[in-house]
Amino acid sequence: MQNLVYVQHQDGTPLMPTSNAKARHLLEAGRAQVVTREPFTLRLTVPSGKHAQPVTVGVDMGAKMVGLAAESNGRALYQGEVQLRTNVHKRMEQRAMYRRSRRGRKTRYRKPRFDNRSASRRQGRLPPSIQSKVDTTVKSVRRVASILPVTAIHVEVANFDTQAMKAGKSRLANWAYQRGPLYQEENIKMYVRARDKYTCQYCGEVMPTRLEIDHIVPVSRGGATVPDNLVASCHDCNQTKGSMTAAEFGHPEVQVRAKRSLKMAAHTQAGKTATLDGLSEIAPVRTTFGYITKKDRVGLGFPKTHFFDALTIASQGQPVEPLSWYEACKAVQKGNYRQRRGAHSQRVASLPREVFGFRQWDKVKLPDGQIGFVSARRKTGSFSICDIFGDKVRGGITYRKLDIVARATTLLAQVRKIAPILKMERL
Repeated sequence: MQNLVYVQHQDGTPLMPTSNAKARHLLEAGRAQVVTREPFTLRLTVPSGKHAQPVTVGVDMGAKMVGLAAESNGRALYQGEVQLRTNVHKRMEQRAMYRRSRRGRKTRYRKPRFDNRSASRRQGRLPPSIQSKVDTTVKSVRRVASILPVTAIHVEVANFDTQAMKAGKSRLANWAYQRGPLYQEENIKMYVRARDKYTCQYCGEVMPTRLEIDHIVPVSRGGATVPDNLVASCHDCNQTKGSMTAAEFGHPEVQVRAKRSLKMAAHTQAGKTATLDGLSEIAPVRTTFGYITKKDRVGLGFPKTHFFDALTIASQGQPVEPLSWYEACKAVQKGNYRQRRGAHSQRVASLPREVFGFRQWDKVKLPDGQIGFVSARRKTGSFSICDIFGDKVRGGITYRKLDIVARATTLLAQVRKIAPILKMERL
């Protein structure tokens, strides 16, 4: 599938890629050895020069997905998409819950301590959920720079005024930033009840006995606890609606009130400076904007994907020959820190890091030639294998039938054809 082979000097310095045929001759002659299989990379074992052509990397920044591409002299040398982690905040809340429970059980008489989180007050600190995305973006570009002689990085950035966007205006007066939707309201629930005139927005009952607050798009389905996603509802309607959206409950007129959350825009904005600072340590950085990328991409005739956006950014709108494949990447946590299991945490989670020599997220090859990742392991030796998107490929397969292709890292990667790009849209 991969029609390029990346080459490194003896000391690990990246050189220009070569063809499959030349790479085969280098391996057969013993003049190179395999470093990684996806993307396929060789390291020379004999002395050679270090001459290389300029290579530009394009980065399409995002809050959930990052597009990457590298080009040189009108030819694409790399295309990829990276799925960022979006579960950091949830996992940290879970960890805090475990800590509170453990301290309540083991150190209940300890004197309370406050204001001892100096790390959270240091200058330039980012929330862990945003810092994770910054680190993954920089790590992904650094990974490309390890296989290609990158000389410049072009990044698409955007400036968001989220408060003006929420108000539906291009700009707010200075004082308006002090007066949000909850200005002079006691809390968000009181605001929603007053806004909806103490009337159930589903059945129309005025001042019901139990007037509750309902999420138009449930939290379990990605809805946010913000006024635009909340309505007043009587108890019966709230219980009947359950986990349905307002449209599914038969009230599309209520559904239109749920405006798109600006959470992702805020994440991208907050981590922009830190990302640019990290990328500038790899190569000189130049920024561009989304409207320029869209115009250039349409002019080049590329479909809307993250890696084609990145390729357009890298080429600055000049004609470029794309590849027939892209590398799908996914960021995962470093390890599993769960210590207890069971409904009441009464059992020790004693599964070792390695089970029959396999770790979670190891890239493996199945007997039929499919490539997947170890998603679940059992002491019996029965494993579950998934693809890069997390969809199960094979369940209940014995470890004896699996061959390790690459050890697990915090950035899973798999080369895929460009044809099945529609599956990436759900990410």
